[in-house]
Amino acid sequence: MKKRKRTLIFMMSLIILSTILTACGKDDKKQDVIVNSGDELDNKTKIEEKKKFTVGCMPLNEPAVQIMKELLEPKGYDLEVTVFDGNHLPAVALKEGNIDSLILNHLPWINTFNQENNTNLTMVEPYVYYSYFAVYSSKYNSIDELPQNAQIAIAGDPTNMDRSLRVLRDADLITLGEKTGNFYSLLDIEDNPKNMKLIETETTATVRSIEDVDAIITFSSTMKMAGFDPKVYLYEDESSTQFPTGLVVQPENVDSEWVKALIEVTQADEFKEKFNEFYGGSYKLFNN
Repeated sequence: MKKRKRTLIFMMSLIILSTILTACGKDDKKQDVIVNSGDELDNKTKIEEKKKFTVGCMPLNEPAVQIMKELLEPKGYDLEVTVFDGNHLPAVALKEGNIDSLILNHLPWINTFNQENNTNLTMVEPYVYYSYFAVYSSKYNSIDELPQNAQIAIAGDPTNMDRSLRVLRDADLITLGEKTGNFYSLLDIEDNPKNMKLIETETTATVRSIEDVDAIITFSSTMKMAGFDPKVYLYEDESSTQFPTGLVVQPENVDSEWVKALIEVTQADEFKEKFNEFYGGSYKLFNN
């Protein structure tokens, strides 16, 4: 009797244990399904994110970015164009992670921004285009006509001021001494025979001063956007190809598929044709 009772208790224990293990097994399988489903959703989201990205620019080069957007659509990419009203704002937005990339500033400007902000924004090769830099005037027809005490509007940021001063030096209007910093500044002017007054302006706003001063030094692209003929200048900077513009991203995105897709578009004949038709030579492509 006791033996039969012990056997019954043992069998009931086995049944209870089996039930518990089966329930646990079902829960584990259910959890596995949930986890795997979550992984699939994450992967799907990542794939979708790679197909959509933002590019920051300004009104003066937005048309170029819009051409890129148009040509990327058949490839399944959704390029969102974010237009800023300040020359430095896209770089700040990229640094802070508010946009994925930018196309606006030339390479020396980006390098200076990196130094001053402890960032490593990277311009991806091949570069896309460059804008030539020149002396423009609505009052005079040659560089030699600039009078004594002439007022010249130039960009106030370090890289473009440096470039403006080099243009004036190469045109034999000033003499520069040793640089007191990383870039030439007004403090480095050693000789100014015509006693020119150099007026600092925001880079993209320099062209607005053309009617108020004797001459300005600015980009051909800003002249075109302001309604002037960019090819009518007093003197051109011959080092323009050293100031390329291209797609700028965070370093970890350089080899991303969306970056490769955008760069591929900029090298296509269709992009080059539309780009040259719109800008008429005020921007010049590197691989035309």
